[in-house]
Amino acid sequence: MTLIGEDFTPPDLRAKVTGKAKYAEDFRADGMLHCRLLTSPMPHGRVRNIDASEALNMEGVVAILTADEVPEIPAPGNPILTNEPHYVGEPILAVAAVDETMAQNAISAIKLDIEPLPFCVDPLE
Repeated sequence: MTLIGEDFTPPDLRAKVTGKAKYAEDFRADGMLHCRLLTSPMPHGRVRNIDASEALNMEGVVAILTADEVPEIPAPGNPILTNEPHYVGEPILAVAAVDETMAQNAISAIKLDIEPLPFCVDPLE
C-alpha cells in the first residue's frame, strides 16, 4: 500500500483539530503515582551522598528509588539510574508521589553531594 500522491486524512484529524483528542497526559487511574527524576547537574561526577530525608517525610511522597536499588542491566543496555553520571541530565534517582507537584517539590528538597570528575568537551582532546 502506498500513500504517495494520494489524498489521506488521518482518522484522528477531527479530534485533534477540535481539541477532543486524548493523549497520555489526559488519562488518570485510581492509585496512579507520578514520577520525577533528579538528574545530574554536571557532565561527569560520582555521587558521594544523597540526603532524601526531608523529601521522604513530605506528605504525598510514596517512594524514592536510587541506582543502588535498581538491578544492573547487562551490556549493551544503559542503566536507568546511575551513581556516576557521564552527562548533564543523566538520571540519578526517581521520586514517586501522588501528584506531579509533590514529586517536583520532593526533588527540590533532596540534597545531592556529587564529586566532580574530569570530563572532556572538545572532540580533539
